[in-house]
Amino acid sequence: MVAYGGGHIAMVLPVMRALRARIPGVHIDLLALTTAKRTALEAGEAPLGYADLLHLLSPAEQSQALALGRTLLEGNAHPDVPQAETLAYLGVNALDLYQRLGTAAAQDVLAKKGRHGFYPIGFLRRVIDQLRPDLVIATNAPRSEQAAMDAAGDAAIPTLAILDLFGIGANPDAKERASRLVLPRTPLSRSAPFFADAFAARTRHPSRVCVLAGAVRDHLVASGWPCELIAITGNPAFDALFDPATRDAAMALRKRLGWMNKKIVLLAAQPEPRGHPATRWPAGDALALAMESQLREWVMTRPDAALIVRHHPNHWHRYPRLPDNAQVHFSVPGEESIDPLILASDCVVVQTTTVGLQAATVGIPVLAMQCSPGVLSAFSYADLGVAQGVPDVAELPAALDFALDHPAPVTAWARNSRAAEAVAGEALTLIAPQIRGAAGSGGDA
Repeated sequence: MVAYGGGHIAMVLPVMRALRARIPGVHIDLLALTTAKRTALEAGEAPLGYADLLHLLSPAEQSQALALGRTLLEGNAHPDVPQAETLAYLGVNALDLYQRLGTAAAQDVLAKKGRHGFYPIGFLRRVIDQLRPDLVIATNAPRSEQAAMDAAGDAAIPTLAILDLFGIGANPDAKERASRLVLPRTPLSRSAPFFADAFAARTRHPSRVCVLAGAVRDHLVASGWPCELIAITGNPAFDALFDPATRDAAMALRKRLGWMNKKIVLLAAQPEPRGHPATRWPAGDALALAMESQLREWVMTRPDAALIVRHHPNHWHRYPRLPDNAQVHFSVPGEESIDPLILASDCVVVQTTTVGLQAATVGIPVLAMQCSPGVLSAFSYADLGVAQGVPDVAELPAALDFALDHPAPVTAWARNSRAAEAVAGEALTLIAPQIRGAAGSGGDA
């Protein structure tokens, strides 16, 4: 199994646990890339990194790789990644470029794309040859994850990919067909382009891809993927939302805040990375702060309602933190997990954060701001059928009143079970021939 950090390793770890439950004695090698290694260690795993695989290079190659890594170190370090791993990751990937493309072409890729130009197919072939897996599982991340899948395919080894989000292709036919699969667009979002997912554009396909919902399957099919390769499983990174302990934590939060009989709204806001000419809201914090201000005013007009303010984990400390009151709670990311906050809510307000999709997964109504530059330049939850669109901040109070007083039916994105077990089941179908073969020869698989 191969995964980068963030949401990618979060998808893989639950599947590892599910596979162990389904296949006693299964051996899983986890290649946890960059920040994923710390996450995997904290989860009790024994992951491999690039530094652990340097022995697959000759002494001369190791020396060259580490020298290349040092030239790329500036601007590519991360506090959660030991320097030895950073040097090995950068160096091995750069060396692979040099060996595959030649000096001039490799230098051109590094100058134009930096580490985003990595695709270490040669090195991952060595890894596959060394570990000799019966199945390779990765997510939709590029670079090392994509190279691992392709290297396995070259060796006739089954592969399974887990796609985190929407799988919308960039070609006009795919976009046009995808637009017919989702809810009607609001006026502000009508000219918004669909976000083009590079995963959907891949021409080398895994043996199986596991996706969130039927709409994602349809998006991939519109991009030319064979339907029989696609399994609808949900996203394992969302599985904590189906854990009884998370529901207990959500109920405990309501009790602690004295909101057992309140209608709770969760604001999950984020900075806008860039502006867009079709909206008055600029890049930065202005929209998030305006949403918070509007909701703080609105909630005081509804004695039966309460508000949780939750800004992005990387940026919350930049915002003024007003004191809590009987109807408003400011959530600090380092102190409270997002999952109980979602389950405690009756409605969630977002721009494009994944929190909106998580809420829809468990059937909680979502309102999405169509005036967001991120919506206009990337994707709209309203267009995708995940949320109801709100044109601008001034319309937010009325939209919330309607959403709380007339709850919408759950969307097609809702699920009623954990995804990890479903993904493990798909993996099991891919390795069933190997298991039967091992059992027939007296093996212990």
